[in-house]
Amino acid sequence: MRIKPAGRYVSRLASGIFLAIMLTACATHSPAIYESEVLAGEGRLDEAMVRLESALKEKPNNAELRLAMAQTRERIISRQLLQIQDQLKQDQSKRQQQDIQRPIVTEKPAPAGLDKPINVDFKGATLAQVCQVLYRTAGLNFIFDKDVPLDQPITITLRRTPVREVLSLILLSQQLEQRTVNAETVMIYPNTPSKARDYQPLTVRSFYLTNIEAKTAATTLRTILKARDLVADEKQNVVVMRDTPEAIRMAEKLLAVHDMPEPEVMLEVEILEVKRSRLQELGLLWPSSLMLTPLSSTAGGPVTLKDLINATSASLAAAVPTFGINARAESGDANVLANPRIRTRNREIAKIMIGDRVPNITTTSTSTGFVAESVQYMDIGLKLEVQPTIYLDNEVAIRINLEVSNIAGIVQSKSGTQAYQIGTRNASTVLRLKDGENQVLAGLISDEERSSGNKIPGLGDLSVLGRLFGSRRDEGQKTELVLSITPRLVRNTKRPSIEQTEFSIGPESAMRPSAPDMSYFTEAVPVPTPPAAPGGIR
Repeated sequence: MRIKPAGRYVSRLASGIFLAIMLTACATHSPAIYESEVLAGEGRLDEAMVRLESALKEKPNNAELRLAMAQTRERIISRQLLQIQDQLKQDQSKRQQQDIQRPIVTEKPAPAGLDKPINVDFKGATLAQVCQVLYRTAGLNFIFDKDVPLDQPITITLRRTPVREVLSLILLSQQLEQRTVNAETVMIYPNTPSKARDYQPLTVRSFYLTNIEAKTAATTLRTILKARDLVADEKQNVVVMRDTPEAIRMAEKLLAVHDMPEPEVMLEVEILEVKRSRLQELGLLWPSSLMLTPLSSTAGGPVTLKDLINATSASLAAAVPTFGINARAESGDANVLANPRIRTRNREIAKIMIGDRVPNITTTSTSTGFVAESVQYMDIGLKLEVQPTIYLDNEVAIRINLEVSNIAGIVQSKSGTQAYQIGTRNASTVLRLKDGENQVLAGLISDEERSSGNKIPGLGDLSVLGRLFGSRRDEGQKTELVLSITPRLVRNTKRPSIEQTEFSIGPESAMRPSAPDMSYFTEAVPVPTPPAAPGGIR
């Protein structure tokens, strides 16, 4: 905290207080106030305060003494503020002088003992000699298992290699393993399953997964890392792993890449069914038949064969169909539009059904005469099934199955049961589109033409005058189905970097997150310098 200079303000305040006290002292006859002013004038404010407190104890209701004490207390506080301000100024001045005199030196920290690069050249040296050299060079302490062979010869040549990797390579060549006890102590033991159980520390870690299933994650860890103990909790989607700390770190890297959200896509689908129909009927409707009906006999009984033989124009009734003119023309267009939007995940099937469920009754009878009826429902209308496959380049492959069905007619069986005749049109294809690219599928056309006529034989076949002796009916119906689809990516998978997807785990016998390069081994590499002692380091 910095206190602003307040010299003038404090000085004026002290002068005002002192003047007020002098005026008050001159107007009063209290000896304690006079004595305190004398002491204050000499700079003895603490003694003046003590004198006023003593007098106030004798006269606790004296207002002049209380006022004098308050004024003296303010003078003491002002003096303390001035002292603090002076002290701060002195300290700041000292620090500035020290900063000027002291040069700032930044040095790059020296590498730690295990990370210090060294050159080694061992030829036939024993493990005990090599560890003795590393102890003197890097300050490492070594503890050996009772089954570690200390007299086995070691030959290795390395240049500018950290002490950590030098030790790992030496132990790897001798089928040994290490355990770090602390920053300066290493335990060395044979690399066998029994010794690993005795020395390797184990860690328990629970991986809470978001996207990948716990069962799949457990299979991956068990296959790739040869994990010892794995438990997959499918209810909470958690994988519990017990293994070495190195294996736990490798499991973290694997799950960080695989536990990623699945891609999603929004499919904008538009289905249009266009129907066009026309009807034209033109001509004269001539009678197509003449019906003669015998009249009743004169006796009033039924007509006999004799009456038919003796029939005359008066005893026969004639029935002639109606004569008319046909002149009709009809046309129509019907558009059925469906515009659904489907959001689905990668490789998941999405279905759309727009239509009705029509009941189809089936009758079953047995030899005993029992009759049973069952109802089965059929989906009639528009059925669309899509399955997208999303790629990393923001392209989507879509497998489409489209079916449009309608009731073409009703069939009645001998028993009186009705069944439906279903007309269907199907389309199945696979498209690969970019994000936002539109594709239209058309050409599913049903074209039906019908022509019929009613005419007088012979006369109705004339080229021009035939219309006067007959009627003709022309009917046509054309239906086309159009499908338009557009994918819109909602979320896609980001391609991980090489550092995330590839990392070294060391040999299978002793997996580690990072392993030294095996090319460092040199069993019999010629060197330009003469052979050194059994063990050497430069």
